[in-house]
Amino acid sequence: MSARGRGFDLRRRLDAAALRWQARLDTPLVDRTVPWILGGALTVILTAIGLAVQRQLDGGSNLAVWTQAAWNLEQGRGSQSSYGGGDVVLDQWAFTSLPVLHLGRWIPIGIVLAVAQPLLLGLAVVPIWRLARTVGRLRPGVTLALCLAYAAAPILYTSNLTGWSAVVPAVPALAWMGWFGQRRQWVAYGLCLGFALLSRADVGLVVVAMGVLGITSGDRRPGLASIAVGSLWTVAYVVVESPTLSDGQMTSGEAILARGQAPLAVLGEPVRLATDLLLQPNVGALVVLVGPLLFLPLTVPRFMLPAVPPLVLGLVGEEAVRQAEGPGAPGGDRLPSVLLLAVIPIVTAATVALARLGKPSVNRIRVDHRIVAAIMLATATIFVQVAPASPFNEPWSWGSQDQVDGARLEAVEVLDEVYGDGPLATSPQIAPLVAEREELSELAVAPPGDHWYPDEPAVVLDTTAVDEDGVALWTDQERVALVQRLVAASYDVEYRAEGIVVLVLPPDER
Repeated sequence: MSARGRGFDLRRRLDAAALRWQARLDTPLVDRTVPWILGGALTVILTAIGLAVQRQLDGGSNLAVWTQAAWNLEQGRGSQSSYGGGDVVLDQWAFTSLPVLHLGRWIPIGIVLAVAQPLLLGLAVVPIWRLARTVGRLRPGVTLALCLAYAAAPILYTSNLTGWSAVVPAVPALAWMGWFGQRRQWVAYGLCLGFALLSRADVGLVVVAMGVLGITSGDRRPGLASIAVGSLWTVAYVVVESPTLSDGQMTSGEAILARGQAPLAVLGEPVRLATDLLLQPNVGALVVLVGPLLFLPLTVPRFMLPAVPPLVLGLVGEEAVRQAEGPGAPGGDRLPSVLLLAVIPIVTAATVALARLGKPSVNRIRVDHRIVAAIMLATATIFVQVAPASPFNEPWSWGSQDQVDGARLEAVEVLDEVYGDGPLATSPQIAPLVAEREELSELAVAPPGDHWYPDEPAVVLDTTAVDEDGVALWTDQERVALVQRLVAASYDVEYRAEGIVVLVLPPDER
């Protein structure tokens, strides 16, 4: 037999084996259990990562903002955060975050956030599986590839590192909206729509786009209702809150709330929309989102409509926040969490594209196993290259603490003993540990100017920060000079070790 004949025979055997295995898995039991198992596994993995990040004290400004908001809510002051410069719920209409913050009354808020976000992201796997199986009529193999492409999307892991993002509750809500809409279960569809809108104000534009998709798919009344409700929600937010972009420098804590307002704030800046969208980081973000699915979603642009608002407004708004935040901001090179809103529409569009690309059989659509293999390979490649949990970053070593972390914990204990929960200025690295207070302000990670003095009676300095190349931002001379200057201004050094310094004014000078 010739080499060509042997190759053809091998391919035929592989095709037959794949068909046999998929036929064995093509059962109602698999459809009932596998998506929940996949969603549960994703939840466990993301929860483990979130808890490990918090244990190694890498929660950063995002965790500090939500921790302070939860503490203020428990104290009856609403969801205010002085560290973030506003109300984390009202300023971005993140009403679905309220129940999560309330859980902080009984459970440490860090644990609540580390579990709630993965649980919500894991719930989206089930409707993705069901849409692929019932609407796309795809076989188990390609359906599994789609679910794994969602579960391995780098944006899930990037967002998970921050502790909490207000758009996360909208992700499973949008996925279940698509499922209930296909089944014409409009009551359940409406409940999911309302839940998605209550997650954050800019979700209204995603709902509008889903309404347009519904009309073009033949569901005129539900589509018009979705457009009306989404438009009213968006317009109401713009009228009531008047979101604007900051022209001055903002701290990393203030940038947390600014990101919640930025997508709708850039609507009034058409020049920025036309120029910033094509910047290199934004084009790279599109590749990271669509690349694992071989860019197949772009072949069905109508089904990509719901992904357009977060891709356009979200990326442009993120660029505006980055410019206001300045260079060297913590996590400035990460994908913005608003892109979570684009993941579900992109996976849905890929499902439609694969259903059209495949060949109909008796009751399923058969997709060439080489395409499935290519999706799996592209998913793994982009995950390894981009995702924070890539093996290159050794995530199995996360959760450990070094001597600097020990010094941070000791510094917080000393601060509680000598000062309590009064107004405090702190470096971002320590902010989550001291966020349970009414007044908290952020210090820059780099040395301040020669004439800088704090407005607060207590200061916690973390001088261990490094730049992108691993070079220390603080020199010994700068560290000593700043401490001496504050001591000359009547501050007492209560703790100093491993680059961590606690300075407090005497009680009679506070």
